Amino acid sequence: MPKLVEMKNIYKSFYGVEVLHDINFSIDKGEIHALCGENGAGKSTLMKILSAIYKQDKGEILIDGQPLSKNITPLDIQKFGISMIHQELNLINNLTVSQNIFLTREPTNKFGLVDYKKMNKMSVEIIKELDESIKPDSKVKDLKIAQKQLVEIAKALSFELRVLIMDEPTAVLTSKDTEILFNLMRKLSDEGVAIIYISHRLQEIKQICQKVTVLRDGKFVATKNVSEVSENEIAKLMVGREISRSIASNFKGDENNITLEIKDVNDDFLKNISFKVRKGEILGFYGLIGAGRTEVMEFIFGLRKCKKGEIFINRKEKIIKNPYDAIHANIGFATEDKKETGLVLGRSIKDNINYVYLIKNKGFMLNETKLRKNTEDMIKRLNIHCIGQLQNVINLSGGNQQKVVLAKWLMADSEILILDEPTRGIDVGAREEIYQIINELANEGKTIIIISSDLTEIFNICQRIIVMYDGEIKGEFIGTERTEENIIYHATNVHS
Repeated sequence: MPKLVEMKNIYKSFYGVEVLHDINFSIDKGEIHALCGENGAGKSTLMKILSAIYKQDKGEILIDGQPLSKNITPLDIQKFGISMIHQELNLINNLTVSQNIFLTREPTNKFGLVDYKKMNKMSVEIIKELDESIKPDSKVKDLKIAQKQLVEIAKALSFELRVLIMDEPTAVLTSKDTEILFNLMRKLSDEGVAIIYISHRLQEIKQICQKVTVLRDGKFVATKNVSEVSENEIAKLMVGREISRSIASNFKGDENNITLEIKDVNDDFLKNISFKVRKGEILGFYGLIGAGRTEVMEFIFGLRKCKKGEIFINRKEKIIKNPYDAIHANIGFATEDKKETGLVLGRSIKDNINYVYLIKNKGFMLNETKLRKNTEDMIKRLNIHCIGQLQNVINLSGGNQQKVVLAKWLMADSEILILDEPTRGIDVGAREEIYQIINELANEGKTIIIISSDLTEIFNICQRIIVMYDGEIKGEFIGTERTEENIIYHATNVHS
């Protein structure tokens, strides 16, 4: 029996640089198959070739043993039952949820007009398996980023599926949403749908996948049964070396050296938010979707107006009305949505890395040589995989785009650095590099606040953890109190 999908001897180059070299990959009906590799390994490129977004330079693709034409289009691929959920959201913000799900496939009435009532009803049937709180007539621009990700998943489910490609689908989801998604994946698998699962979260791969294929530098490394390899063994295949694991240390600085203090922040959603962060400390914020973590950081950075609230930096009150004020108060904010608010996608790596640096140094003589050296230093420091510093960031992998976001704020030398989902879409090797950089920054005296939906990340890097629920701080944990049970109880408000 032929495989459902076979990709044979696939080659692909961009701008003369080979990114895929003689790749073979296959999947059968009902199989959940992980595709792993570091950022730039070629995972997303391989799947975009399967989705007909890119054309391979050499090689062939077979469906049920029949070769596909090289002139096949993404629309043709969808007719074969192949659908891809991209790492980068591909939604139209000004349209509703149901309009996005059925874009170009809207149901019509007998007069040939769009039947919105029917379309909303069809959307509800799909969404209810993911998140019933998402309304079909809500504008996408009004949704949280995790809810947008669920809409992307719903859009893929709206097709007659045979193969579902999922590129980092859980990167912005909470553990609860992830479990709902996994149950849905198991159901689809039982129905014979093949699922290709791209993820850097090796724990999830062990939990949900039967097979794993590893790519490294655009080349095939191995295909293994997941039951036969450990997380560490998968990581070693990905990077070609042993991976060390970060462990959060206890705070070793001056307990009384408070860099940032937030007092009595209140508005229609946030309730009595107060906390302190010390010089050289790594503080974590955890909570489910809608808990209010990002909203607090938006207040600190001047993006959110609150009825009440005070900000003190080094014991002195600061009035921060906008991000410009925050930047000049030496606050950096790497937002969770790099595509929308973190990067200028159509500009070069150099332009993006130096963007905030130029704002802070306005009025000083800064020549092109200095800006190029800044960029080169950051590319080396964060191991950004790119053709060169003049490459547009839109052409980088998602993980390398995230590194550029971090580089932008590191280049600005912010005293207080807020990182919202700092390793979203970043591979296991690069994640440890980022953790090492964060620890180095803390040791240099930087004050770090990390917002993360990844409990493992929170435990691995944060010395103190604040948990939020429904706009309130519900708990604060250090040392032996930092247990998964305590964190989840307070994040779901079960403790009350």
